[in-house]
Amino acid sequence: MDRLPAKAPLLEKSATGPMSPWWGVGITLVGWLILAIPAFFLLFATATMFSGCFLECTAPDPAGGTAGVVFLAAMVAGPPLLGTAVVTRRRLWWIALGACVFVAVAVFIVVASL
Repeated sequence: MDRLPAKAPLLEKSATGPMSPWWGVGITLVGWLILAIPAFFLLFATATMFSGCFLECTAPDPAGGTAGVVFLAAMVAGPPLLGTAVVTRRRLWWIALGACVFVAVAVFIVVASL
């Protein structure tokens, strides 16, 4: 007797395949919504550090202002990197997100030690 040919597996999404891009969009938007208020206050504090003027004018703090700019860049870049890393499931995007976090933490440590 002839054997019947093996059935091809049903076309299903594999667990390792890419997800819908809308997951990345959602993660990015939720991340930006969560970080909107802290980013606003950090922007205000960064401008104050660079100018040295809030209620009274004092000497500007360029190290603190530079740290604020780095933190703001991490707040803007972090959610899209996380969304892309989750959707594509590629190591490169997780490394980029880790590098973003590492730079922010390193700048925090350097500025805190001054």
